[in-house]
Amino acid sequence: MNPFDEGVVAAETGMAREDNPYPKGTAAHSDWDAGFQSEVDALDATDLEGE
Repeated sequence: MNPFDEGVVAAETGMAREDNPYPKGTAAHSDWDAGFQSEVDALDATDLEGE
């Protein structure tokens, strides 16, 4: 699994952004963070549609 997908799974399972396992300043850290934020945004959008 690549870092982006790991970030998505982390958000789905309730982990915090601070749980990013990759060193700051690396591409993997950025990719994990992007995946995490992507899933957070998707979950937020789904919550708004349900209201």
